[in-house]
Amino acid sequence: MALSGYKPERRQTFSAELRDPRTRLKVLFIVGAIPAAAVALFAPSTISLPLASLVSLLLAGVFGLYAWHRRTDHRAQGLTFRDLAGMLALIGFSAGSMSEPTAALELFGMAATR
Repeated sequence: MALSGYKPERRQTFSAELRDPRTRLKVLFIVGAIPAAAVALFAPSTISLPLASLVSLLLAGVFGLYAWHRRTDHRAQGLTFRDLAGMLALIGFSAGSMSEPTAALELFGMAATR
């Protein structure tokens, strides 16, 4: 009787990997468009970039936690939720680096008064 090593269980689910290119494009559009539209519609223009950064980073954290919980394979052929989390993190850090420091202070209610 040969001893076999521990083999972790891999969960392969349809929801963890988006293999269809049309579905990938739709998901990317929705994930990117909804937060951008919400920030553009509801935020004042002075704090739109810091708010877009904050929303994108929060969504990246949510997608990253979901991917970690579902144990998605990072070497999968299709677009996974880890990829979506990375895209949102890139958008969030880019928007944060382009925003003015005074706008970020105004977002959190710590604007300098004279």
